[in-house]
Amino acid sequence: MKLAGYLLLLMLFAFGNLNAQQSAFPVTLSNPMDYDTIIETEPNFIWQTNITALQTDPRYSQRYVLCELEENQLKGDAIAANTPILVLDDYQNTMHSYSSSATPLEEGHTYVWQVSILFNSLIVDQSEPYQFTILKPKDPLPNFYPVAFKNDGQMLSIVNEKIGLLTDETGSLNLKVTLSTRGQIVKTVYLNELLNGEEKTDEVSEYKGTKRFYMLNLKDLDLEKGVYKVSWNLKTKRQYTFNFTID
Repeated sequence: MKLAGYLLLLMLFAFGNLNAQQSAFPVTLSNPMDYDTIIETEPNFIWQTNITALQTDPRYSQRYVLCELEENQLKGDAIAANTPILVLDDYQNTMHSYSSSATPLEEGHTYVWQVSILFNSLIVDQSEPYQFTILKPKDPLPNFYPVAFKNDGQMLSIVNEKIGLLTDETGSLNLKVTLSTRGQIVKTVYLNELLNGEEKTDEVSEYKGTKRFYMLNLKDLDLEKGVYKVSWNLKTKRQYTFNFTID
């Protein structure tokens, strides 16, 4: 009984130490975010943890894993079962720029990534697995212009009768925009949201990722030649404006 009691205390002590180690090294992924759609095939992966402690205590190490997510597969199952595309062991940074010499990431494919903290080669903490999809456009995409709340007179280019917009605004976004020329409103339309290579038409965007892609489709608007101003009220009292020209 004494031996059993001693072993139980030893196990509880070890478990308590493990929890202390785990709580000291939380890992949070920040780019790409979960369910993001991105256009880069060589993205920058960014996360946060106690990197100073990791770099000063050789007993701790960091592991980064990237793998492809199969159709109808859970993220955790993919990390556990799929052959990794990339594994970084003993990694001493909280950012990794995907290399052109690594296995190419493909448009239209979905991937999962996770970062773990190890203590003497045993996992003591790890991030949630995050998935992201690389956009596969059906047609050549327009340039995606970052949303800016100042109209400096720049004329945005039109590709395939579309203008692309990019924002990191969070929460619900109203997608209604107005087109005006010579101070007169001529059209009120809705932007299309770009998700997994598909254009989604709706009045409000509820996407929860960080980078959000939208397109103004000028096809069938029957616009006359001239200079147009577009006004987009993303949120209350926040308006984005830009210009384009129909030749």
